[in-house]
This record gives sequence, C-alpha cells and structure tokens, in this order.
Amino acid sequence: MGRFGKLDAIDRKIMSIIYKNPEITQMKLAERVGLTQAAISTRLSRLREMGLISKGCMIINPSNLGLELMSIDAYTEHVDAVVEKFRYCPCVASIFSFADESNRVEMIMVGEEKQLDYCITKHIRRATNITSIVAKRITSMQKSIGIITHERIMDEGKEYDRKRMSKYDLPCNDAPCSRCEYYVDNGGACYGCPFTAFYKGRFWNDDEE
Repeated sequence: MGRFGKLDAIDRKIMSIIYKNPEITQMKLAERVGLTQAAISTRLSRLREMGLISKGCMIINPSNLGLELMSIDAYTEHVDAVVEKFRYCPCVASIFSFADESNRVEMIMVGEEKQLDYCITKHIRRATNITSIVAKRITSMQKSIGIITHERIMDEGKEYDRKRMSKYDLPCNDAPCSRCEYYVDNGGACYGCPFTAFYKGRFWNDDEE
C-alpha cells in the first residue's frame, strides 16, 4: 500500500460498511465501528488519500487486499443480454463487448477466491445465453479499479430495478440465495453475493471483528 501502510481490520470494516451504504454519516459510521467521530474522520481522510474510497464507488487495487482477479471470456449469440445481466454484478469490475467479435463478452472479475468460483459456477456457467466460457487468472493489476456499490446500482438502475431490489435480491436477477438450488444443495456453503443477507465471505462482512 506504499507510504500509507496496509489496511487493518478496522479499515476493512469501514470499507465494507461504506460499500453497502456510501451515504452513511461519520457519526453513524463511528457508532457501527466503535470509534470516536474524530478517529473515523482521520481514517476516512487516509483512505481517500490512498484512493480507496469515493462517492458511489470503491477504488481498490485487489492485489494489495488479497483479492483474486479473473478474466472471463463468455461466448454468446446474445451479447446485449449477457452485458445487461452482469453489468451490476458486484464481482464484475469491467465488462466489454467487441465490434469485431459479436459472439464474445469479456468480464474482469474481482473478489475472494471461493466467491469468484461460486459466481462463475452458479451464475455465469448457468446463464442460458452463454454457450461456453474461458476463465483466466490474473496475477496482478498495475492500476486500481472501481468496485460498484449498492448505492450506485440504485442510482443508475432502471425504475423497475429500484422497485425490485432489496437486501435479498441479486442485481443479476438470478434467484436470491434462499431460493437458489446451488445454495440450498450445498447446505448454504456458497459465499453468496455481497448484496444479499446471505453473504458469508470475509472482505465485505462488516460484522467481522
């Protein structure tokens, strides 16, 4: 993390809370984290200087945070439908379609290793419009990237998305974890989407001590 040092558990908790609610006040954030408002203000200033937080978006370098990076080539005859389905997925940092390759969509994904494995298995491979995928692990990223937040989805989403979205819904419009066959069949072992109440990962879990 350069001259700023590494993130500690409190920094991660702050980032996780902001990820789920970018408009939270410093007073409420201090209450959630268990610090004074002055201490929260100092930490927020440092995180902004590091380029890790900004309005409606988390700016991170996954290599610095122990998160995995994957490049996914998804082959499909329905490019627009695939782009629309995954454009708001919190695991997808970037998504591309190509003028000279009408049957391919490329996604850059970021998250915890098991989280990405489950997302690829239960969402991407099972998508009806995708015929095949090629997944490649990225060893490092030379520039920080933006991670979409729930607040940004609500701001940018269509009107029916705003009405539909709740803490149990997935932005890809797949079944929420409580109704997902993959989730149920594996005894709830799936990490789940960070936008749902069923997420079991570590990085975006703001209840972690």
